[in-house]
Amino acid sequence: MKTTILTAFVIAVFSLYQPNANGAQDLQTVSIATNASGQSGYLAALIEAEGIAARHHIKINNLMMGFTEAANALKLGRVFASTMQPSTAVNLRKSGTDVRMFAAQIWSGNAWVVRKDSPYKTLADLKGKKIGNFSRVTGAYFFSAVIAKEHGLDIEKDFQSIPAETGALIALLERGEVEAINMFEPHVTKLVVSGRYRVLMDFDKELKRIFGTPPLKTGMAVLKDSVGKQAALINSIRGAYVDGIKFIKAGKDEAFFKAHAKEFFNLSTPEEIAAGIKSSRENFADVWGDAFFRAQNKILQTGISLGLLPNVGNLNDLWVK
Repeated sequence: MKTTILTAFVIAVFSLYQPNANGAQDLQTVSIATNASGQSGYLAALIEAEGIAARHHIKINNLMMGFTEAANALKLGRVFASTMQPSTAVNLRKSGTDVRMFAAQIWSGNAWVVRKDSPYKTLADLKGKKIGNFSRVTGAYFFSAVIAKEHGLDIEKDFQSIPAETGALIALLERGEVEAINMFEPHVTKLVVSGRYRVLMDFDKELKRIFGTPPLKTGMAVLKDSVGKQAALINSIRGAYVDGIKFIKAGKDEAFFKAHAKEFFNLSTPEEIAAGIKSSRENFADVWGDAFFRAQNKILQTGISLGLLPNVGNLNDLWVK
């Protein structure tokens, strides 16, 4: 009788860990808001396609949307986690929604781009000139303003800035209506590969020189309450994203990149794709920890001092260690 009971107990316990039809344990589904294109969308797709999420016992339901929509989805509880810019996290905190960044995604990938035959050698050379920039509420503008300040310049007063969106900025440069534009990857790569343009200043390299780290364009964020209540799930998502970035940094994504270059980056020629693979590997962020947090906070504090972000006090708890 005891043997029968023991056998039944063992079978019952084993059934809790029984692999599914695909030979894996049941996965926990988690909804994440991310971008449909660009590096955020690419990374999200790669993590699922290569089985990286499954190795961390999760199935990610990617809800594709823009940065603003993603932040609202997290705020309203429609998703568990969201792609987010650190500056957005600061603004959300000011509005009463406390969020925490728990994983890195990508560096800014931004640069001041000029015509290849232009005479400009430094940012100061553009003083008083017409430049194309993104709107004041964007992370791209924020980074440009911080760099200008560190060079003793005012992005709003020392340049004739024309605000526009991505396509319009490129058109302004092509028509010669501005001397430089603030642009991000993969568009920077496409412009340079064309042979008609060059990078005057790489934002990531310049801010790393100044602050010791490139500026984080996007990371992963959750609501503050989730940090204590769902620590294991957060660690699983972070593990999947960290491994996805390692996969890219190791060059293991080359076939996947080539197959999806048009879809995520609008790259089509062999030259564009080759350059895109290189810039993609460089632009994914694989740093985390106290030194990284301090440096990112210095960048954010500079933005606060410029009036681009609200002062929300101590930023040390913005990051999940």
